[in-house]
Amino acid sequence: MATFFGEILPVTSRAVDDDEEDENITSIHESDPVIHWSKNFCVEVEKLPSNKIPCSVFVIAVGTEANVFSEIYLKPFGYEAVGGVFTSFKDDVPLTSSQSSLTEKNFCIFRCLSKPSVFLCQFKLEVSPEHSYAWTKLLTDSFDLSTADIIVLTSSGMSTYCSELPFSDLEPPFLRCLKTEYFVGNLKCKILEQPNMLTGLPAQLMTFFQAYQYKAAVYVCFKEKRFIDIVDVKTFLPLLQTISIQDITQVNKEADQRLRDMVKLHSVHDMMYM
Repeated sequence: MATFFGEILPVTSRAVDDDEEDENITSIHESDPVIHWSKNFCVEVEKLPSNKIPCSVFVIAVGTEANVFSEIYLKPFGYEAVGGVFTSFKDDVPLTSSQSSLTEKNFCIFRCLSKPSVFLCQFKLEVSPEHSYAWTKLLTDSFDLSTADIIVLTSSGMSTYCSELPFSDLEPPFLRCLKTEYFVGNLKCKILEQPNMLTGLPAQLMTFFQAYQYKAAVYVCFKEKRFIDIVDVKTFLPLLQTISIQDITQVNKEADQRLRDMVKLHSVHDMMYM
């Protein structure tokens, strides 16, 4: 199913029997995401009049390159884990979690210590297209994004990129972006050319932000290599000069070394599953 920003849900055949359809409904329901806030933050949320968390800047990192970038260039400014997203709710899972346990989650929400209205959400694992709406609704229902600057970071392989230029003339990695019509400010790269489009969670997020008139932009790193590489992560560096981000980052003298260490760590992990 296509939208202005791209493919969100796979088109499936309705030629299924009732038993199979009921089974699918149960499966999707059981995997619906639930946010578990840290104990201290949960107390803060309960005191809010609208139960919506005030937010001025919301950065959403989707995928390995985006998460490594946010880990090295954003989080050293000072962030605390305030929420973790679980894909099922079980009796043995506590309603609130400790900060140490939240940081180990594959889907985690962080708050800036010096600017409490700034949040960073890291999606370290892929969200399946059929579940992307549930994840998007969960995040947007939790935060007041009516005046927030929203930035989505993600990456995609060159195999998905369409261009009239021959592949040899392209120089990956490179950055492309899309924005809602309500976004204000200067973009730090070229607009994603047609007929290219987003897929999965980034497409769902941007479609939702456009529908609800939020100020949002998505930046996509188009990369050549299958596994993470230093130059792929650094493709996002121009974003540190955007108005939304430049006040929530600082010079990190150890950034290059940390980047090498994290790429090496991911490389070892990737080699284990080849």
